Amino acid sequence: MRRACALALVTLLVSTASAAGQPARGPQTAPDYRGRGVVLALLPPPSDLHATRPVIVIEHEPIAGLMDERMSMPFIAASTALLSGLRKGDHIAFGLKDTPDALLVVTIERLSGP
Repeated sequence: MRRACALALVTLLVSTASAAGQPARGPQTAPDYRGRGVVLALLPPPSDLHATRPVIVIEHEPIAGLMDERMSMPFIAASTALLSGLRKGDHIAFGLKDTPDALLVVTIERLSGP
C-alpha cells in the first residue's frame, strides 16, 4: 500500500512538472536529430505560429538524417526555459525530437561563434 502511494505521488509530480511547461527528462526527450544554426527570432506564446508554445526561428545548416539543405525555419520549443538568455544572432547547437505533432526543440546550447 505504501509503495503504491509513493508511485502515485511520483506520477503526479512528473505530470505536474510537464504540465507546467518544464521539459521532461529521460529517454522520451532525448534528441532524435542535432543541428547547428543562428537564431533569427524568438517568439514567446502566444504568437502567430503557435498559441501555447514558444517558437524559435533558426537559420540552420543541413541536419543529418533529416534535411540535406541549409534553410531558415521555425521550430516549436519544448519550454520557454530553453529560450532563456538567447538573443537574435546567437549561434546555437540544438536537439530536435520528432513528435506526432511537430519537430520539437528539446535542447539548446549557445556556441561562442560560427
